[in-house]
Amino acid sequence: MVTTKQSALSGAIYIAAGCVAWSFAGVLGKWTPWGALSIIGVRALLATVAFGLLRGHWRVRPCRGTWLGALGVALTSLLFIVSNKLTTAANAIVLQYAMPAVVIVASAVVYKQRPSRLDTLATVMTMLGVALCFVSGLKAGNLLGDALALLSAATYALVFMAARTGANPMDYSYLGNMISCLCLLALPFDRNVSLAWQPLLGVLLMGVCLTAGYYLFSRGMQAGVSPITAAIVANIEPVLNPIWVFLALGEAPGLFTLLGAALVLFTVTAYSVINARRIEQTAASA
Repeated sequence: MVTTKQSALSGAIYIAAGCVAWSFAGVLGKWTPWGALSIIGVRALLATVAFGLLRGHWRVRPCRGTWLGALGVALTSLLFIVSNKLTTAANAIVLQYAMPAVVIVASAVVYKQRPSRLDTLATVMTMLGVALCFVSGLKAGNLLGDALALLSAATYALVFMAARTGANPMDYSYLGNMISCLCLLALPFDRNVSLAWQPLLGVLLMGVCLTAGYYLFSRGMQAGVSPITAAIVANIEPVLNPIWVFLALGEAPGLFTLLGAALVLFTVTAYSVINARRIEQTAASA
């Protein structure tokens, strides 16, 4: 039998692994020359087919939580990819990661869940780490792109909050990508679409990363990870983003980026372990 501690740790690991997969979206989105809507539509189609196969059927079991999560998945994909085309990849991802604060506020307002000192401290430290990573990049962003990226923080929070309603994350990930397939309608009007190897490979890899990310995220949320915990652990994604940019595009991370990455990785690791022990102690005393 899997213990509560083991379940909490494994869930956090699944969330972290899913965010590693998602962290390639910024670099691949820049590398793929197609328009934003075309990219969203094709990668969503690939993810929808993959999720249908993983689920073993193509039906949708709609409920309020499923629609809420699906809306979060679809809107976050749209806002992130569009903002990633309009502003720097660093800006797009760091502004999206105001999300943990949105989750904590939403949990307090909707569920009357008061964040613990550990939740608050971990959120502050991870947000500080993210800010350090991109302190210089924020000065060069496009206003519209930055605004869309910041709005995606709220829609991204829906993806985490929906799991608390009892909705199956696998179901709303599937439905959300199905909704995003509507962007395929933009393909015939996209003058940047070509069948050269680079865009085809880029879109294929984005579909793989999107599917793997949501699959691993779903497994983590099904393990019982709270939305607040998942939101904090997910801060690994914006730290990895500049690393992939450096490896793929040669943009060397500066001192602030290295310090921020170290701070976030340390915080996420420490938070996951401490929170798992806290849950185990609570269960033992019940």
